[in-house]
Amino acid sequence: MTSCNCCTAALNEFKSPMFTLVEHTAQSNDKSKKNSLINNNNNNNNKRLDVVQTFSPKPRLVYLGLKLVLTTWIVSVMVSSIMSRDYPSFWIAYLTHWGFTVTVAYFILSCLLAIYLAVVRSETVNGMEELEGCIGLFVKTTWALFAIAVPAEVVITILFWVLEFDGTYDYISVMVHGVGTALLAIDGFLLGRIPLRMKQFLLFEAFCASYLLWNVIHAYSGIGNPYEEDGTQSDDAIYASLAWRDDSRGAAILTVGVLAVGNPVVFLVCRGVSRLFPRRLWEGGGENMFQDGRQNDEEAGIGMVTI
Repeated sequence: MTSCNCCTAALNEFKSPMFTLVEHTAQSNDKSKKNSLINNNNNNNNKRLDVVQTFSPKPRLVYLGLKLVLTTWIVSVMVSSIMSRDYPSFWIAYLTHWGFTVTVAYFILSCLLAIYLAVVRSETVNGMEELEGCIGLFVKTTWALFAIAVPAEVVITILFWVLEFDGTYDYISVMVHGVGTALLAIDGFLLGRIPLRMKQFLLFEAFCASYLLWNVIHAYSGIGNPYEEDGTQSDDAIYASLAWRDDSRGAAILTVGVLAVGNPVVFLVCRGVSRLFPRRLWEGGGENMFQDGRQNDEEAGIGMVTI
């Protein structure tokens, strides 16, 4: 029964806009049989995400201080990573750095969004039924970057330690293959309580597919690899596990496995983690509340406390 309710809640998210503010439960599906999705989303009985408290929670000075520290740390790691490479222009060729670039973009944008929401009237944002206008685009972009970065960093971390790790430890490598992932999760899930919506999986999948397409293009276009030219590598493949010209079958199997199996599993786990912590909800009457995400999914009762 519990798993059925969880699936119903997830299905309701798929039927809704990608960045819907409505917190769906299994009961939402029963209502939708009698009402259209638009009317259901406008129903005051449905709890909606408190955008201000999610992306710029109180106490503001503490939160903004932590955001600035984390953002500065992550950006410094990216700069150090680029500067430490023998060929900085080839830095962006790697999946690790694609993922870390999205992570840095999220930290910078979310920091700016937190500052903006700290000075704007909360009713201006939370009064919207759905995200729209310039502020809506600002929130959606930040939310999208987070929805891509979290599962992408998890997949990158797993692939690195399983397929690419050569026994050598260094600060930059550990930061971009683990610690950065942890900091991202702490910032988004614990400090911000940003939920992942099921439909946002499409953003993550598109990101991974784009990188794999680039990998194939690189393999057959003759762009080359500076690490092969200086003798560091024996071939021009970006990753040995994705050597399309030398082992196209192995590369294809890994690609299909990641896109069809690994990515969905990782995203579902990340979505589950995002729902472990009480979300910050907005009541139509202006009351901010916490809601337990697990109870929301399982229909075990909604426990809230005023903040």
